[in-house]
Amino acid sequence: MEGTCRLCNQQAPLMHSHVLPAFAFKWLKQSGHIRHSQTPNRRSQDGAKRHWLCRSCEDVFNSYETPFATHIFHPYDRNPAIHVRYTDWMLKFCVSVAWRSLLYLQEEYGPREFNERQIELAEQALQTWARYLRGEYKHIGDFEVHILPFGEIAEHQGLSFPPNINRYLMRAIEINAGSSESTSFVFSKLGPFAIFGFIELKHPKRWKGTRISERSGWFRPGEYKVPIELAEFLSERAVLGRQAMERISPTQQQKITEAVRANLGRFAQSGLFRAMKRDVEMFGSHAFTKYAAKNDDPT
Repeated sequence: MEGTCRLCNQQAPLMHSHVLPAFAFKWLKQSGHIRHSQTPNRRSQDGAKRHWLCRSCEDVFNSYETPFATHIFHPYDRNPAIHVRYTDWMLKFCVSVAWRSLLYLQEEYGPREFNERQIELAEQALQTWARYLRGEYKHIGDFEVHILPFGEIAEHQGLSFPPNINRYLMRAIEINAGSSESTSFVFSKLGPFAIFGFIELKHPKRWKGTRISERSGWFRPGEYKVPIELAEFLSERAVLGRQAMERISPTQQQKITEAVRANLGRFAQSGLFRAMKRDVEMFGSHAFTKYAAKNDDPT
């Protein structure tokens, strides 16, 4: 379709582009079908797409996504102890994800997570990230972008986690936002990675080890310092994911069971199985979803 590219503002044929990168959904489908929390009874083949970008801007975004997927995403999924040297593609990739995620939230849901000040700042963040991606700005200023890789949790560590926490941290893909009086961000979850596009960050020293260098640096998973409120935010997201699974109909439950049985070897080697195994070790039978006895089953 013809239209105005949301990034370069040029009139051109628009690509049907992924909001979140396609490689994340291809990775997720290796363990089974995709199900979105809004429609858990319907299998999906892909993530959300929009006619936002012209071919030129789509190609630019792909030039950032390829090194991230090749050098960080897939290697980390196989070995969380990796050390990878990155250049400016790392920040550009993460900014592109934050920009697309914030644009998606604004168009789909409006500014429901933000107060009036943060709504104004969100618009400034969109413009700043877009100008950085176009090469008009060399820096992103106060609208920092951070990345946090997740690992499996083996114990509660004094925190109250839901019984699907490992599956959420290691497998979920989603877009959301969070806010308080001092902090607001757009949250992009790509499997074991979370990208935070900060709209407001009054206490940056509470985040250590997550900020991405603008030119080059090392991706070296280790010790991170983040606010305790983040654990609460992540737990809430995991609970909502579990509640969505509980709405799956008996018919769809049977399809899931049959698919697992037909590919037991593949499932036993999957990241989903490893995350589920860890949840079972932590929570026992509570780790298993308690499905509703009756539910609508749309075809």
